[in-house]
Amino acid sequence: MKITCEIIVHEILPTLRAAIAKELITTHSLNQGEVARLLDVSQPAVSQYLRQIRGKGGIIHDSAVNEAIKELSGKLNSNQINAEDLGTRMCVISKMMLDKGLIHAENPDQCNMCK
Repeated sequence: MKITCEIIVHEILPTLRAAIAKELITTHSLNQGEVARLLDVSQPAVSQYLRQIRGKGGIIHDSAVNEAIKELSGKLNSNQINAEDLGTRMCVISKMMLDKGLIHAENPDQCNMCK
């Protein structure tokens, strides 16, 4: 049985980073290096997010979560968020995803991400 922290670290954070990376590149025309700097990850990690090697491709089928990701991406792009705020906002979105059952639970049949 996975504890909540394991689910967040292994499932949610990579998925969020992938979705944010994709949003920053497609909407705000940033390159992988710029996205890596904003997310405090390596450029190869961003490449893996975009190639769906990490983070399940950032595909999230929930309008409220997607709106939160767009808002966060916009604020990252305009430098309105520091590293501490980024962590806090990612935790809020993570909780939203858990509460909505969007991330793999003990029973994959109940996971909206895996469907």
